[in-house]
Amino acid sequence: MEIIPDKRKLVGLVEQAHEGKLCLPNFQRDFVWPRDQVADLLRSILRRYFVGSLLLLRCDPQKPPFAPVFLRGAKPLYQQARPEHLVLDGQQRLTSLIYALTAPDYPLKDSSQRRWFYVDLDLLRAEPDNHEIVFDCSKRELDGLDEVEAQYKRRVLPCTRLLRSGDFMNWRDGLDDWLRDHDAEEHQRFRKEWRDGATKAINDFQTFEVPLVELPRVDDGDTDAIGRVCAIFEKLNSTGIELSVYDLLTARLYRSGIKIHDLWEHACKENTRLATWSEGKADTNKFGVLVIRTLAVLRGLDPKPRILIDLKPEGFERDWERSTRAMDRALQIATDIGQDGFGVFDRKWLPGFGLLPVLAALRTEIEERKLGEGPRADLRRWYWSNVFLERYSSAIESKSRKDYSELLAHWVEDKPEPAVFAEARARIGASGFSVADSASFASSVYSGIFSLLAIAGGRDWRRGESIQLQDLEDHHIFPRAYLRRHGISNKNEVNSIVNRTLISDETNGKIKDKAPAEYIASPEISPSGATEALLAPHFISPTGLIVLKSATEGLSKEAAAKKYEEFRKNREATIIAKIRDVCGVPSPDRK
Repeated sequence: MEIIPDKRKLVGLVEQAHEGKLCLPNFQRDFVWPRDQVADLLRSILRRYFVGSLLLLRCDPQKPPFAPVFLRGAKPLYQQARPEHLVLDGQQRLTSLIYALTAPDYPLKDSSQRRWFYVDLDLLRAEPDNHEIVFDCSKRELDGLDEVEAQYKRRVLPCTRLLRSGDFMNWRDGLDDWLRDHDAEEHQRFRKEWRDGATKAINDFQTFEVPLVELPRVDDGDTDAIGRVCAIFEKLNSTGIELSVYDLLTARLYRSGIKIHDLWEHACKENTRLATWSEGKADTNKFGVLVIRTLAVLRGLDPKPRILIDLKPEGFERDWERSTRAMDRALQIATDIGQDGFGVFDRKWLPGFGLLPVLAALRTEIEERKLGEGPRADLRRWYWSNVFLERYSSAIESKSRKDYSELLAHWVEDKPEPAVFAEARARIGASGFSVADSASFASSVYSGIFSLLAIAGGRDWRRGESIQLQDLEDHHIFPRAYLRRHGISNKNEVNSIVNRTLISDETNGKIKDKAPAEYIASPEISPSGATEALLAPHFISPTGLIVLKSATEGLSKEAAAKKYEEFRKNREATIIAKIRDVCGVPSPDRK
């Protein structure tokens, strides 16, 4: 794609934007600059500082590749947007200048009232580096500056006179006449000392040029070219806000009368779990994208970005509603802590958002086709296998389509079972399979094991209540301080999942740095006693409990290390047995 560098007068671009010849693609975010940033931009231009470059996309006014919207504050020549260019980078700067140079009737981000911007000409001439050369006022702060005579008295130029050269010249000539009539001495000084300087400063503002990168026109149907435009936007986007396929598709479908923002709001009203998990915002954890991926999978398409931004409008609203219902149902299953759910009792324990679209699509197929026990069990095996293989940590799009197609064909056409099941048997069923290296939320294995703890019915040791009634966190079983006192400080060993379980902060605070043998025997920690029944849902076996009871403070470093290693191996074996069970994978000794 050819990129055309250029330089243009910034005020000219502002005028084009004000007239509606420059528009925004509908995926751009809102104007967010506060008044200080607007004023700083004006100061920078008056001082002829570099203010960054702009990125424009040339387009056919009758058929732009994205739905166009006017910049905020613009007064376009046409009611219907017919842009000659779309602004990909530069929205905040251009909209700031529209605001300062035309004073539209709306407040800025940090103000509840409309603002007017002014240039202090005396200060600009004497101290151009002074911060006060540009200032702004609300209506009640104007102190008469909305009247031209007060402006002349104070030598204060309204920024609304900066957009067009003739407007400034008329204001300057009016000042000349006013001074001649009211103060002959000051009029002479004006003529001799600063009329020409002020004129030059304002002329420099009005002729200030910015570097500009123009992308050539792309055909509305050329999704590859549109994809390249989007990639360039992401590279050069100065706001640092990631552009998503949700934003792009919103803009693409707007022309077909499909308003995805409205569809999203309706979906959140109808689907309480989706609303809660997304906090009502499509950007939160990319739930807007997740719904669109679900829609694509249900249409039998690869959920790759270039496919998603070209989803056809025919039947879109129907498919969107189906997909949002499917996502809500997937969240219901994911958060259920019964034996048939996935135990995600809090969103931070979700083993990866990438699994949700496929889970949503497959569960929808099961329910709409009224499939029986086998497919439902397969779906559970598929979910847990992917969690503990960490398959959805990369190449999500290709795996999504493959898994959906293979499972559906297996259920409906009696085709072979999906490849992920064979991979799970080979890897999770191997004698060398281990989870001990998992030590943080970055691993889906870590979150998956805590979800299994919730399903197993783990209770807080001190309170003895269900996880549904408690705010439990991941805490150490062998306290870190105890291990450190006994010479064990390797972070991966100390923080490993095999040394973590779900207990309350209060219980953990009472355990503190005690030896396991001490706190296990304490009625303050376990009022009903640290029984096998209490600890089994925490994947602590009878053997593991014996080890805990023998891990006293008086052990030597060598003995403590041996006890800890024995506990780690025993608990890892208990956890792996549970993982193999939910994945439908036999242990090596049963093969």
